[in-house]
Amino acid sequence: MTVPDQAYNVLAIALPSERERRQHLADMLPALGMHYSLVETSPPVHPEQWDQVGFDHEKSFALLGRDLSPGELGCFVSHRNAWHEAARSDRPTLILEGDAALDEESREVCEQLASHTTNWELAMLYYSKCVPSAWCQQRINDSYRLAKFANRRAYCLAAYMVTPEGAAKLASLSERFYLTADDFVSGGWVRKDLDMFAVVPKAAGLCHIQSGKSSLEEGRQQLKQRKHKKKDNSRLLRRIELLLREFYQRYRPPRKSL
Repeated sequence: MTVPDQAYNVLAIALPSERERRQHLADMLPALGMHYSLVETSPPVHPEQWDQVGFDHEKSFALLGRDLSPGELGCFVSHRNAWHEAARSDRPTLILEGDAALDEESREVCEQLASHTTNWELAMLYYSKCVPSAWCQQRINDSYRLAKFANRRAYCLAAYMVTPEGAAKLASLSERFYLTADDFVSGGWVRKDLDMFAVVPKAAGLCHIQSGKSSLEEGRQQLKQRKHKKKDNSRLLRRIELLLREFYQRYRPPRKSL
């Protein structure tokens, strides 16, 4: 998993059946000089296995209005396996999903983070939503900085780095769970005493094998019970509302685990 000149581990999450994603990782990471290993992944988890993996379906239904889909449960367990492995290490770990896209700048950011582990416990290189807080920002290099999430909901665990201490906190709190992996880590639902940041701007992307091709979203929509009325964001009053909300989020003191 590691070599002497690599100051961090790289763990990749891709099911054995996801051959295209595994091939993408096998092509991309060695080309960047990044040595990696595959996480022990979980297949979809069905109701008869809920107790075995620690899923609390009563809390899930009370909070989300539905149970998690088998694919969402398998995804959570796979990330939890990665946290347990990362917690046993003596160095930070970069955790990647099979559709993550990295480049030379991504590698440089990882190297900089690995050399300054006292300032963070989890750093997200990729995310789908992030309003950076005006407070607590840290410079990584001339192009990138660490910033707290000012907004509660920031999705996607395609690429993130975690210290052994941060991984241990995630692993400990996840033995019983009722949220998706995204919501558990970065949604602000669970107070984790985790010093968590976003890398701004994003230091990773998604490749052509994107999550839209996975079964996670399909399973989520099939189980979704609560229907939310879509708001018209083009209306003037709605745009003003969104601007005021972002201003408030950006300048209020952030929570530690956001």
